[in-house]
Amino acid sequence: LGAILGGGVFRPGQLFTLFEQIGVDLAVSNQQAIDEIMAIATESPMAVYGSGYWADHWEYYLDLIEAYTSIYPDGEESLMYDTQLQYFFSTASVKPRSDKYVVDYTFDGKSKHVLQLDATSFDKDKVAEQAAFRNKTTGLIANEANWQRTGKAGEGRAFKSSAIAKLFLLGAIKYATRDAYGMGVEYEGGRPGWNDAMNGLAGMVGSGMPETFELSELLKYVLDVVTRYQRPLVIPVELGLMVDRVNAALTTLRESGYEDAETLQKDVPRELFVYWDTVAAAREDYRNTVTNFFSGETTTISAEDAIEMLTNWFDQVQIGVGRAMTIGSKGIDDDGTSGVPPSYFSYNITSWVTNSKKNSKGLPLANAKAMAVGVFPLFLEGPTRYMKLIKDDEEQMNDMYNKVLNSGLRDEQLQMYFLSADLTGQSYDMGRMMAFAAGWLENQSIWMHMSYKYYLQLLRGKLYDQFFTEMRGGGMLPFMDPDVYGRSLMECSSFIASSAFKDPSVVGRGFLARLSGSTAEFLSIWKLMFMGPNPYVINDAGDVEMQLIPTLPIWLFEDLEAGAEGTRDDDGNLVVSFKLFASIMVTYHNTLGTDLFDVSPTKYIVTMEDGSTVDVEGSSIPTKTAVQIRKLLGVQSIDAYF
Repeated sequence: LGAILGGGVFRPGQLFTLFEQIGVDLAVSNQQAIDEIMAIATESPMAVYGSGYWADHWEYYLDLIEAYTSIYPDGEESLMYDTQLQYFFSTASVKPRSDKYVVDYTFDGKSKHVLQLDATSFDKDKVAEQAAFRNKTTGLIANEANWQRTGKAGEGRAFKSSAIAKLFLLGAIKYATRDAYGMGVEYEGGRPGWNDAMNGLAGMVGSGMPETFELSELLKYVLDVVTRYQRPLVIPVELGLMVDRVNAALTTLRESGYEDAETLQKDVPRELFVYWDTVAAAREDYRNTVTNFFSGETTTISAEDAIEMLTNWFDQVQIGVGRAMTIGSKGIDDDGTSGVPPSYFSYNITSWVTNSKKNSKGLPLANAKAMAVGVFPLFLEGPTRYMKLIKDDEEQMNDMYNKVLNSGLRDEQLQMYFLSADLTGQSYDMGRMMAFAAGWLENQSIWMHMSYKYYLQLLRGKLYDQFFTEMRGGGMLPFMDPDVYGRSLMECSSFIASSAFKDPSVVGRGFLARLSGSTAEFLSIWKLMFMGPNPYVINDAGDVEMQLIPTLPIWLFEDLEAGAEGTRDDDGNLVVSFKLFASIMVTYHNTLGTDLFDVSPTKYIVTMEDGSTVDVEGSSIPTKTAVQIRKLLGVQSIDAYF
């Protein structure tokens, strides 16, 4: 067993299969075995090049960070500044525009246009660099080959940066990848974002507002961290040079005196195009410089300079969001004035010059000289991610909810939300969804994962009545009609055939069982409902405390109309219970007999495994007991009284 564990990288699931194959008889349970092995193992991310980079995969970093800091708020500074992270060395390289803007005939053969094709490539030079790490005895490439290094092939150390520096790098790259109108983040890696059925959008030189909304949140978080801790950022010197050029381009744009017209035209204004071209060139030069190696040198940005820089970037992103809302969407019964944020844009390169290059098919490559923006119908992802920007503004949240409710995204028959509005008349260039009948798969169906994302944002934005109305109205499991849904109400589907589908016998039925995205969103919903967004907080003295602020309607305690009689404590108060950290039983005593929406407990009783209790008066559990709960040190149960 020791030889196996010390013999190189492994996946946890492989171990138990191997144990069975070679007859390893564990003296402990599988759970204890994997816990002890993982406690001493080192995690090593791995990936294999397939075909392009999906534009949304980075967006879940903040979710992970927020999940961690909601339990360990006292660990944030160390996580951000003291944790050194390596850079993954991918064999896939994103091409510069001059190598992927392809001139070809339009579908009718009557004219020519420019498409973005084969945006990424399998880099043989990187493969050769990895070969330097091949074990001559086994023929296997060592895991060290997966990290970006300094120096020549097979030499130098793996380059590292702090977590906050890498988040700054990510924000800088995405900020420098906004489209020519400064609205969406370009799909320059050959793949779209979350909605991968829009797989033709990259070819249309497309961009996405969902990624911009996430960029806004990322920049806000990095700005908040730097502001609170007032520590400098140490970044690769190559990134520092790119950032200088990006900031200089913004200064030039401002000095040009450009201001948006009251009515934005489809043609990108010259000043914005020049800014886009300059920033994109800086991004491409940065990538070219670090394609195989970092120099190993760093540059330091003071907290003061970082705050100014991040503030400027954040403000520019908000200007782009405003432009997107003005340009809007376009579709059946949609003139662009719905007030619902658009999701996608395309860019028609209206003027170009060919360069001396050709692609692998022999088609000429070109450099763009002017562009015009194209619009699409509404997609649910737009308002879903936009709500992250306005979640603390109740008035704006209510307004956006009502706009979505009254838009083409609402399926009135099913009382659910379409993934997209009516796509009739859209170009097949946009992606495979146009090959499906309306109401089926990604074409105007009910995509459960995105619907659950939307419901989660309602809860985060404290639209409690609306959230629970949607839930009980049939928008979420298990509150659907099983005869219509056609499968277990405990089982999520990839999609539900919507009322747009032509066969009425199929409408409302779930297809393709799937336990990934929807389940993950539901777990986030469950956590907010039962624990609140931040179970652990830092008090005024700088110490960690625990607070439980649930969002539970009275009908989850007792619903007599549905014949569900509640459970009561010895004093006759309605109660509900759940397991905290899969170990500690928590019971809420609803002495108010009302909805518990944003209501803090007035008292806690923490019972220890030895039978002793800790009585707490007030809304928060003090530091000593809070840490014991967090570490699962002898705590049996918690009773919270409201």
